[in-house]
Amino acid sequence: MPKHMEKALYECFNPKRGKPGLRRIPVNAGLARKHMDKANKNLRAMKLVHENDLFDWTIICGYYAMYHAVLASLLNVGIRADTHYCAVAAFETFYVERGKVEREYVKFIKRAKQLEEKYAEALDRARGSRISEQYGVEVLTNDDAEWIIGDAEDFVLEIEEVIA
Repeated sequence: MPKHMEKALYECFNPKRGKPGLRRIPVNAGLARKHMDKANKNLRAMKLVHENDLFDWTIICGYYAMYHAVLASLLNVGIRADTHYCAVAAFETFYVERGKVEREYVKFIKRAKQLEEKYAEALDRARGSRISEQYGVEVLTNDDAEWIIGDAEDFVLEIEEVIA
């Protein structure tokens, strides 16, 4: 395992401050199934909002579909994740580094998270502004959102197969 991954996991299990982002728990197949169900609901929502040209929500729903699949995969190996960063780090370690899932799937979720964070930051800027001209609301296009539909569907399907 690369040194940066070892460090990330160590810090997630043993934070200097606050509660851990990762905790060992007994394997919980029931809760893992509920997260996969939620991942699939997010996929359906993603398609619906995309059909209605709500491209920012397409990205958000796609990201959360992948994120809930990650949570399910971790519960399947006895890990509870309480932060997005730690969930992705653990997924990369326990699934990608061990050859259970191709590296491209980590790229899918990281790309979706980056876009989701970009628009969350735009919203935060807008909330902090008092003058409507300064809101700076970015307009998303179909091209910004379309890539996530295939990525999210592939990601969720891959995780379902791996943990089945």
